[in-house]
Amino acid sequence: MNKLENTSKKKRPLIWKGKSYEKVLIIHNHDFHGAGFCALIIYALNGIRKAKAMNAIPIIDFNRDNTLYFYDSSKGESVWTYFFENVSPFKPSEIFQWLKTGEIDESQVLYIDSEKAAEEHQNDPDRLATFWAWQRPKNPEGWMKDKRTLGRSYIEEYVKPKASIQNKVEVFVNEYFNTGFIIGIHIRGTDFHYAKPTSIKSYLQRIDQLLIKMDTSDYQIFVATDQQQYLEIFKEHHGERVLSWDSVRSNNHIAPLKFNEFSGYRKGEDVLIDILLLSQCNHIIKGAAAVGELALWFCRHDHITDFAIESDFIRKQYGQLESAFSQLNIGNKRKSILIIYKLRDRTIRKVMASWVGRNLSVRYSWARRLLRH
Repeated sequence: MNKLENTSKKKRPLIWKGKSYEKVLIIHNHDFHGAGFCALIIYALNGIRKAKAMNAIPIIDFNRDNTLYFYDSSKGESVWTYFFENVSPFKPSEIFQWLKTGEIDESQVLYIDSEKAAEEHQNDPDRLATFWAWQRPKNPEGWMKDKRTLGRSYIEEYVKPKASIQNKVEVFVNEYFNTGFIIGIHIRGTDFHYAKPTSIKSYLQRIDQLLIKMDTSDYQIFVATDQQQYLEIFKEHHGERVLSWDSVRSNNHIAPLKFNEFSGYRKGEDVLIDILLLSQCNHIIKGAAAVGELALWFCRHDHITDFAIESDFIRKQYGQLESAFSQLNIGNKRKSILIIYKLRDRTIRKVMASWVGRNLSVRYSWARRLLRH
């Protein structure tokens, strides 16, 4: 009887943007143990790009099982909709329920293979990306401009931050952005490892150059950083002109997203607010890390100092990579202590690069604490 009911059940219409579709594409986070907030946005946008190519409706399914660092049970099951409006009118839970009731068929629900997604994340020439990977482009500046143009078009169409978050940004801008020239800084420290990091000295020198060029003393500096020491150094040089969101920051090599004492929502919201506040600045100084580039996707000006052009992707296996905290000795550690830091970090990376390490970190909170790096 149930079989007859299922086969005769009326099929669920799949309508998106006024068009009828036969299929949906479920978009997951494929980097369970390492994806930061910006990587989630890039995975989502590339998933949407794939869905368009497949003539399918994109369904973003970032959840407790695949988005460990930003999941927050108090906010619900869909991590994407903590921060953004839903891309399509359908929730993942609805799709899976319709599968059970026979309102859609299994053939209508598509997935992206994890290995393929990881490979394309770094190698697909048509991908959305904030920095290149194994293949350095012949014209890095042109490559960045092309990706920025593509990113802006996807952000405009598909990424709508929640009104509650937009309101926080507007309140901050109205209360604290009080001068004619706001310099936005994104500088990454802690565990940043996939590209050559830019030293804070380069940022300070560029600020001085900009102020001479603009011939102004009427300025402020908004700093978005994961590294507490960096914020303090900017304040030492520019005092009360330095502004920042009250984000979770680290004073060592552990990125804030791996801090268990803060909610997943808080960690994600901090990053998104930093991105949106940077996008309101008159000139953005950024390195190879993603937050600064995503801020440019949310704005329409190109007043940029892009240290990413001078950087490059580190072409080493994960277990051989080194954090920015160690590379630049941000903590001013003695040489012997720094060597211990580097050895510990490298050992943990090798464990995390293994099947055992990856699976332990996904399954157990104690393993994630032990293997933080």
